[in-house]
Amino acid sequence: MTPYAAGGPGDDSARMVADGLAKALGQPVIVDNKPGAGGIIGADVVAKAPADGYTLLAAANGTLINSLIRSKMPYAPGDLVPVTGVTASPSLLVVDPALAAKDLKALQALARAEPRGIFFATTGIGSTSHFSGELIKAALGVPLTFVQYKSGGESSAALHSGQVQMLSEVPSASLIALIGAGRMRALAVASDHRLAALPEVPTTVEAGFPDIRMTHWLGLMAPRGTPPAVMDRINAAVQKFISTPEQRKLIAQRNSEPMLGDRATFTRFIDDERRRLGGLAQQLRIVAE
Repeated sequence: MTPYAAGGPGDDSARMVADGLAKALGQPVIVDNKPGAGGIIGADVVAKAPADGYTLLAAANGTLINSLIRSKMPYAPGDLVPVTGVTASPSLLVVDPALAAKDLKALQALARAEPRGIFFATTGIGSTSHFSGELIKAALGVPLTFVQYKSGGESSAALHSGQVQMLSEVPSASLIALIGAGRMRALAVASDHRLAALPEVPTTVEAGFPDIRMTHWLGLMAPRGTPPAVMDRINAAVQKFISTPEQRKLIAQRNSEPMLGDRATFTRFIDDERRRLGGLAQQLRIVAE
């Protein structure tokens, strides 16, 4: 089950995983799209499905964030259990090339000199881009004026047209192309390691701001009560699939990397993200509108 519309990046990755699972398990794996309510509709269907391993959720950042910023949910966070990570991509911190800032330190100085700081594009309260903005705001100690758009594509267009000065987005092929053409400037990768597609761009750790860290991830979750042996089998099948040279190459072409590890590894990742982003949401009182 994917809680995203057909044809989008999340759906595309989910279908990649489905193909790999089908080959590994020797049986058909069907991708069912149930978008809506920020991913809650599809996640709710999986949370209430039989715990037999036949219904899985293609989970991502929004799956976790929804449980952190919404007081009323049709299911409890514990109703979905981590099974395996699939792919992960770090956020890129990008600015208008007309902005007189070549790195995060220069951006910090520039923003402090402006009463309203930097105009920063997000895709709404509680979105991954909004959380990235809040991390940037806190780490740099500067004001940001958040401007909301419907999608990452609209945010990129707004930056290119001068409506905003900064954004934090997944390193899509289109974004990388705009940076390469000089129409946008990448200041940092919100991670502890550089991006292969932009090897000259430093990480936020290298820039001296290790707390600015945001990962766009995809993983599989199952209904609570699914037998551990079943989840281990699914984990092993996915891990084998994403570890092949062919899939590693395809994942790298998407400026992403495989999330390698057993169920415990993925569970620790989810728990760490829940604590980190949940603490930020609580501190800033971020709630869904």
